[in-house]
Amino acid sequence: MAEMTRRDVLKIAAAGATAALQGVIPSPAHSQGTQKRELVVAQGGDVAQFDPHMSTSSNDIRISFNLFDNLTSRRPDGKLAPGLATEWKLQGQTTWVFKLRQGVKWHNGDPFSSADAKFSIERTYDPNTKMRVNTVFTTVDRIEAPDPATLIIHTKKPDPLLPARLGFYGGQIVPKKYLDAVGPDTFNQKPVGTGPVRFVSWTKDDRVLLEANPDYWGGRVDFDRLIVRALPEMAPRVAALLKGEVDLITQVPPDQGERVKANAGTLVSGALYGGLYVLAVNSKRPPLDNPLVKQALSLAIDRETIVKELWRGRGVVPSGPIAKGDNHFDASLPPLAYDPKEARERLRKAGYKNEEIVIETTAGYMAGDRPMAEAVQAMWRDAGVNAKVELVEYSVRAQKNRDKSFKGLWWSDPTSTLRDPDGMMWRLLGPGGPQDYWRHPEFDELGNAARFSVDEKFRADAYRKMTKLSLEHFPWIPVIQPYEDYGLQKHVEWTPDPLQQLEIRRFNFKFRRA
Repeated sequence: MAEMTRRDVLKIAAAGATAALQGVIPSPAHSQGTQKRELVVAQGGDVAQFDPHMSTSSNDIRISFNLFDNLTSRRPDGKLAPGLATEWKLQGQTTWVFKLRQGVKWHNGDPFSSADAKFSIERTYDPNTKMRVNTVFTTVDRIEAPDPATLIIHTKKPDPLLPARLGFYGGQIVPKKYLDAVGPDTFNQKPVGTGPVRFVSWTKDDRVLLEANPDYWGGRVDFDRLIVRALPEMAPRVAALLKGEVDLITQVPPDQGERVKANAGTLVSGALYGGLYVLAVNSKRPPLDNPLVKQALSLAIDRETIVKELWRGRGVVPSGPIAKGDNHFDASLPPLAYDPKEARERLRKAGYKNEEIVIETTAGYMAGDRPMAEAVQAMWRDAGVNAKVELVEYSVRAQKNRDKSFKGLWWSDPTSTLRDPDGMMWRLLGPGGPQDYWRHPEFDELGNAARFSVDEKFRADAYRKMTKLSLEHFPWIPVIQPYEDYGLQKHVEWTPDPLQQLEIRRFNFKFRRA
């Protein structure tokens, strides 16, 4: 009977999203070309922060990675390319020298220089600023800007990953002169960057309006305006695409991908996500401070069924906290086990006394977050866990992220920013990191040593040991590595990135003209 209950919930969850869209009537087939000069994107939530150093949320970075530039640029194929830096080289073991692009202007007309780059990187780890990305550049010792075109970064120890760090979170360059003049609050409301689009307006809980930067150093983008709409529920998001009201939608769940593909004017494009969907855990809160309880929660999740029923096979079952495709991903590890009998036994050994365990979930921050939460709740109840799902608004989730005030477990989509464990597991779970709810001295020692080592064999061994510790203590409970799918009008030619930033630039986007 318990098994039937769990499967019933999965089927209901899978069918529910489909049923919500049964009233959607696709518009007549569109021409595969267009005369459009306006690109309209719909995503699963509103923007919480425009300041790129104040957020790592996917809804925010889809905006910030287009408003701002980095010194280096991570392309969809995983390779690093020049950004605001045209070249870089290592001198000795701990000194990186970057040559900066000349003639670049901020959106307000001020010239970009090495002073902006120095200010931006130092700002991320200044304890007085309390930036969300404060752990990205902890390897940095000091920075010099000897002339407007040169930036010199000295690291505390060898850091072979520094150019990669500069290409993602924390590495976005902000304008020193403008930020000093208006202050961080005004900057967060009226951002100024060097990116391919510039800020025009924001209507809370509705849309962000951006316009093409006519002087962009990488070439003008193939549209005049970019509108990013907040449509948290999947049904309106898919409906808007099928009706031709939007050109691109994010986080298309597999059950709706077939509808998008069946419509004459739309298609699905995606990539295996360069990260994981996990249930992050507040390990400071009983009974989640007991590793046996967290082991039981992991063992009680039937991930294969979640992949099959809720994701239509568009995902893989993780083997640990390192994403498939990353450096030092251990292919010899088996997928995380499903064993409800053993889950009950570990709850018994833990002395679990039916305490309520809460999953705080949004409906649309991540693809399938609410139905997955309901499925996991049913699985946990089958194993004897007093599980509860609480639905929270995206703005509430963002605040809990900042305050580190989650009461139990919550969905997180950690991105492997460097395609290396240092850029995901250590960046988020390390001391002082955004998800620092658990500490273990050996984990901390290994993570710190691995990030400063140029010996890849040593690093691989360190991450194997950190994975073992993670699978004992479960600061995260990994659930799926999904495909990140987008719905597009057929007149949109765009290459998705595995890292969610939705960069829209000349090298990866154009309208197919009529």
